[in-house]
Amino acid sequence: MFDGQSGPDEAEQIGQERAQEVWKQAIRGAKPYRDTHRSLPLYTRRVLEDPVMQDSRYSQFIQAADMVGYAAFHHLMLGRPEVWPKQKPLGPMSKAYRRLAGHWLPGHGTDGIVWVDG
Repeated sequence: MFDGQSGPDEAEQIGQERAQEVWKQAIRGAKPYRDTHRSLPLYTRRVLEDPVMQDSRYSQFIQAADMVGYAAFHHLMLGRPEVWPKQKPLGPMSKAYRRLAGHWLPGHGTDGIVWVDG
């Protein structure tokens, strides 16, 4: 799952037909994520199912993943400030991210980040 609105929160107010259309648009909007996921070699990917959107306010797991992603972003900004010249990295976020080093995949990527072309 990844953070994103998977459909209308206000389905009762907008009506059944419109709510179904919004859901269809959300599913179609996930096509780039499905295509990227499906292009990965099956024997190396650790997740077998396609990504599905779910609003992070309903999932502590997605909130935790958001925090790790946010910390990784600050870690990258500290290492390459020229890439994000208008951003100010937060050192404590980078430090928190580095504490996760014991959970990074060995031999993959840099600083626990596996870069995927696509």
